[in-house]
Amino acid sequence: MSFANDDVLKFYKELPFNISGDIFEHQKNIKSSVSLNNHPVLTEILTKRMKVLEVGCGVGWLSAQIVDRYKSSVTSIDFNKVAVDTAQQAANSLGLKVNYQVADLFIFEPKEKFDICISLGVLHHTNNCIAAVQRCVADFVKPGGYFYVGLYHLYGRRPFLQHFQKLAEAGASENELLKEYARLSNTNIDETHLYSWFRDQVLHPHETQHTLKEITEVCTNSGAKLVSTSINQFKEFKSESELFDRELAYEAVSHQRISEGKYFPGFFTALYHKN
Repeated sequence: MSFANDDVLKFYKELPFNISGDIFEHQKNIKSSVSLNNHPVLTEILTKRMKVLEVGCGVGWLSAQIVDRYKSSVTSIDFNKVAVDTAQQAANSLGLKVNYQVADLFIFEPKEKFDICISLGVLHHTNNCIAAVQRCVADFVKPGGYFYVGLYHLYGRRPFLQHFQKLAEAGASENELLKEYARLSNTNIDETHLYSWFRDQVLHPHETQHTLKEITEVCTNSGAKLVSTSINQFKEFKSESELFDRELAYEAVSHQRISEGKYFPGFFTALYHKN
């Protein structure tokens, strides 16, 4: 049974997330390692010998960067053929061997399990995020392997969504909302790239929000233990409960950032180790 969302697929076919203006921009972004460097916990465990699966790879920068830096064996799936074709073209142009596939994560049946399954900013766009997490841990990660997931945070995401909802309800046009997003994000990227981020963050047809506590309970029940999380900047922790207490402050942080005119997507990541 699939919990893929058809509206989400249609949305990303129109303009894949994180897409740049041309193939040369994709090459530059792959070589910059910017996506990989944003996840230092991955760079600590990745090796050449590892078999990696990325679930929801989009235009494929992260997977290509892993192959480029570590020469790992990487399989990347996404249900959007437009994004996968772009990813494959960019990787091929750089001579990087990434196994990109068009596939629904709920139906995908790999021949073997992986050392690491990575899914960033994807599972909360399905119709059942919890089932997606369970499938990744149970069906894609081998014993002793890792699951690294990134999701919208229940508390941290809310102020951002409310900010743009109020603007829209007050009559702001799409162009005005785009200008506000550009002001908050304050990034130096091309117009196509910026608009793909704006659509993803502000105009998306479907998303859910979650907490570290919720996802950790799901992973624990699936046989995977929390190792590290962005909630405490990937530092060591004495107990999971201290992290769950800490994430309650995310909403106040988000309100503060927005009041200061700063972009705060309300996103968290966590690394789990499967028994």
